[in-house]
Formats: sequence, C-alpha cells, structure tokens
Amino acid sequence: MIIEGAIATKTALLNQKREVFKVYIDKDKKDRNTAFIKKIAKDKVISIDRDKIDALAKTKTHGGIIAECSFRDFDDLDKDLADIVIIDGIEDPFNLGYMFRTMMAFGYKEVIMPKRDLKSMENTILKSSAGAFDMLRVVMSEDLKRDVEALKNDHEIIALARSPKAVDLLKYTLPKRKVLIVGGEKRGIKKDLQNLCDIELFIPYFSDFRPALNASSALAAVLMSFRQKEK
Repeated sequence: MIIEGAIATKTALLNQKREVFKVYIDKDKKDRNTAFIKKIAKDKVISIDRDKIDALAKTKTHGGIIAECSFRDFDDLDKDLADIVIIDGIEDPFNLGYMFRTMMAFGYKEVIMPKRDLKSMENTILKSSAGAFDMLRVVMSEDLKRDVEALKNDHEIIALARSPKAVDLLKYTLPKRKVLIVGGEKRGIKKDLQNLCDIELFIPYFSDFRPALNASSALAAVLMSFRQKEK
C-alpha cells in the first residue's frame, strides 16, 4: 500500500507497526523534516520528480513524500492497562482517525475494535490521525463481548449513551481503572455490550441544541473530563 505525507511516513518508520519498503521523496524537497526522514529511512529512500510522486499517490496533499509499505500489524489485548477505549460501530475512516488522534492527545494507549478489514482505508486513517494510528495499540477483537467480560474483572466498564439511566459526566466519580465504550452517532453501542456496562454517562449540553456530537468530539469531551478529574 501507499501512505502519503511526511507525518504518516515518519510515524510508520519510527513505530514499526508496518514494514516500510520504499520512501519516495521529491528530489527538490529540502527541509529539516525531510532530512530526518531520509536519515531514519536510510537506503529505502528514492529521490524522484514530483510528477512521478503525484502519479503514485491517491491525493495531491502528500507534500512530496510518500511511502510504499505493508498493511498494519495489530496488537494483542493488554488487560493490565488502566485506561482503554472501545470503539463500536464507527465506519468512517476520517472519524476513526480523529478519534485515534484524540486518544493520543489525552495519553490513552490502547483501543479495541470489532475485527474488520481496514486495508482500503489505512492511508486515510493514518493521515487523518496525524500518525496516531501507528502509535496506539490497536486491538482487532474476534469477540468483543468476551473481551469486555474479561476486562470487567478489574475495570469499570463505562458506556457513553444518552439513556434514562445515564449519569451526568460532570457528576461522575472516576474509578482508577476503566474501559470507555463509544458508539456511532446513529446506531450507538450494541445492546449486548451495553448490558455489560457498570455505568452509562451522558455529556450535558448547555443549550437546547439537539443533534448529538459526532463521535470524535464526544470522545474528546469525555477524555478531557476524565483527565480533569484525575488531578
């Protein structure tokens, strides 16, 4: 596959979640970031004309750097981590990328998703996440219900949901070990997962605005609140 841009290429080289075969760089591109990529990519670098990079890339926003690489290797579940996010039912690659970027910003290291084939969208996810896709531990679960049941032994399982029994996020007392489950704006979280949750939280709105926040915005609001409560 081809990944595009300096950030995606640098992240792939540094985090070793995928094998990088070749790095194509505009032969006229000279800046500090490009020099660093050339240094870590070593003999994988091929300097070529910009129009040849344009022909290999899917978009025109690569900035003169692309890389040919394998698809990402995914991780095994690490139940010892105190903070884990589960993403259920998010299909859009940009949304996934923004959510991964949000997790990295707030210091979360592991995300679990139902197993699915991301090959057609890896470049988009990596680019929209500003490289976070290759920095996080990403677990593709064969059985999400089973994994949540295993995590319940020493984590509080939290669903983000607007239901009659949901508790105001701002009034919630934060546990030390927790798993946050976030679903899509339309379908939400699957019922079998919601039934396993210890508590449901809702984000209070401060106006009569009715539409739900998109998933990445909701995740940012919750993780910011969690970090504030930890102080």
